[in-house]
Amino acid sequence: MSTEKEPIRILIVLSNNILAEGLKRVIEEYSSPSRVSLAKCSLSEAPDIIFFDANQDLATWLETYPEAKPILLDTGLQDQEISNLLVSSNVRGVISTQATIEMFHKAIRVVDQGEIWVDQKQLKALLKRNNAMTENGEVKKLSPQDKKIIQLICQGYRNRQIGEKLCLSEHTIKAHISRIFKQLNVSNRTQLVCFTQQDNPPKN
Repeated sequence: MSTEKEPIRILIVLSNNILAEGLKRVIEEYSSPSRVSLAKCSLSEAPDIIFFDANQDLATWLETYPEAKPILLDTGLQDQEISNLLVSSNVRGVISTQATIEMFHKAIRVVDQGEIWVDQKQLKALLKRNNAMTENGEVKKLSPQDKKIIQLICQGYRNRQIGEKLCLSEHTIKAHISRIFKQLNVSNRTQLVCFTQQDNPPKN
């Protein structure tokens, strides 16, 4: 007997009303089960995910809905602007307005499951700047295994998937990640992803 999956509750907070309406329709049609609301509407339940753009005061929304997972809609920001938002706002994902419908669907599922989503544009930037990581003194102290784990995290893999790729238990992967966080002075995966785009790790 199959159990019906709980719908993902999504709040869209964008400065462009037409874009917000369009995104709402796309999500409702292709990312079921989901319940989508716009910022101008009253909510009966707290959202699981908040889509926002750089013009919005995300902190205010997170004060109201602290458990919500924010996804930044990239409307043409520079990499550094996105990095700053990731660090300061604890954003759980970034996706471009140029992304396919399938990518939006995947981003919603991944973020809802507690993981980080970085779309293709940002992933290319992360991989392109991967060499900069090795120039940082703290990164040089990491083992080759730890560096491989960082690369897989940046590609959106979960702990279990990383363990399968490296033939290690999920418990061992968690221990590696905990050590990496401490070594690089970051507190979550979002900040770790940002670290790969910067010469220095973000300070808490």
